[in-house]
Amino acid sequence: MNADELIYNYGTYIYNYALKLSCHPNTAEDLCQETFIRAWEKIDTLKNPDAIKSWLRRICLNNFLMNERQKNNHMELLYDEIEILEQEGNLYVNTYTKPEDEVIVKESISELQNGCFLAMARLLTLNQRIAFSLVDMFGLSLEEVSEVLNISKSATKGLLYRAHMNLASFFDKHCNILDVKNPCSCEAWIEFASKKENLQDEVKQKNSKLVKTLNYKESNYAFNDNVRNKIIYLYKNIPDKKPSDEWYERVIWVLNN
Repeated sequence: MNADELIYNYGTYIYNYALKLSCHPNTAEDLCQETFIRAWEKIDTLKNPDAIKSWLRRICLNNFLMNERQKNNHMELLYDEIEILEQEGNLYVNTYTKPEDEVIVKESISELQNGCFLAMARLLTLNQRIAFSLVDMFGLSLEEVSEVLNISKSATKGLLYRAHMNLASFFDKHCNILDVKNPCSCEAWIEFASKKENLQDEVKQKNSKLVKTLNYKESNYAFNDNVRNKIIYLYKNIPDKKPSDEWYERVIWVLNN
């Protein structure tokens, strides 16, 4: 396999993995580029070509975690925290999307809505975000993600339970898509900023000013199965993205020089 084949065959796949981890398009492009540079340097160590996707995912995750540690965003869990997570794992309910959970989002606002949802996922703790992103958005199994995090399956369920509750507690009271009485409306944002550029950045900046972290316990949020299922549906259906043509050209040039 030459460098061009590696990038064109797996570029979109790893970019979307990086996007689900980072929840930010620009960060995902950088992370994806780092992944392929590292992979190309180590391509001779790939013993089983059939395992290339999992091999690339591992490199991508290692790069992601290294970057997070450099930002002092640690993910190590203490023994007591693991015990509590495993207990909360008993509260986790696997979500199977049903027809009634489907949420129809207008095409005109879907890009803005997806950007907002990714921005809010970034406010989860690092461990919650990894578990939620890889299971609910990227589609990996609980077993695979437990191995990635080096914790038990029960503890991974606990992280997912917390992530679901934290996201649901925010969107249930803010998102107009879930309840028309809620204050935050994508259509209103588009109308307000119709003559401005970088609308998604404005929305993300506004949300980040209002909300620094997500903690359902602070808001005394009561579990709502209907809200949780609709939110999971929307996250699961964030469409895959493709890196820019310039990204492909740049990375291929780097690998070939």
